[in-house]
Amino acid sequence: MLVDISHALKEDDKYFEEIAKDIWLMDNHRWAYYVWETNRDKFKNHKAPIVHIDYHWDAGDDFYHSPEKEAEFKSLTIKQIWDMVSEGNWIRFDSFICPAIIRGICNEVHFLCFQGDGDDEGIYEGTLNKHSALQHIYRSSSELKNLDIKTPYFFDFCVDVFNRSDVMYTSDIWRLNEIDELLENIKHLVIDASIVTISMSYGYSGTSDDTSWLTRHVVGKFCSWRE
Repeated sequence: MLVDISHALKEDDKYFEEIAKDIWLMDNHRWAYYVWETNRDKFKNHKAPIVHIDYHWDAGDDFYHSPEKEAEFKSLTIKQIWDMVSEGNWIRFDSFICPAIIRGICNEVHFLCFQGDGDDEGIYEGTLNKHSALQHIYRSSSELKNLDIKTPYFFDFCVDVFNRSDVMYTSDIWRLNEIDELLENIKHLVIDASIVTISMSYGYSGTSDDTSWLTRHVVGKFCSWRE
């Protein structure tokens, strides 16, 4: 499937779009939460796992120390959620997974991330316990080759997973064979997901040219696999 995404290949904090059936592309990763929220009816009463592949964990819980704000968040309408995501204060590019747990969309997350945060890896234990949620942390894509999720799930991906540099707009991009090895290892998870979200994360995924190339490469594969 050939999908024209040339209009999307630029830094745009508000951009997100369904580029093919159930495949959503965005720049700022926080919009993934809004996509999950607006597609939750597809899962009926089932809480869907999230597979999150990214350089960063994105596992902050900005509501944890604000119970009144959390209670308010649980009662928001979809329009109010749009406003909150658009505002980017309580739901940010590094704290968009926990809101899905708080609102009952998800109760299990599978992480493949390479950010070296030591004790801060994944979701805070207090958040997991409070919402009866589980997390699984993988150290390489080969560990995901045999992951078989029996229920409908979200697949969430950021192209910055392929950039080793932690300096904004600076590239230390994986070699092509390394990129394609990871993609092949998670191919089955892309194909079987109910919803796929892809973040470009301009600034974090290398130079603008590198981000654009990585996005085209990933989108091309994901769309062809899900034809």
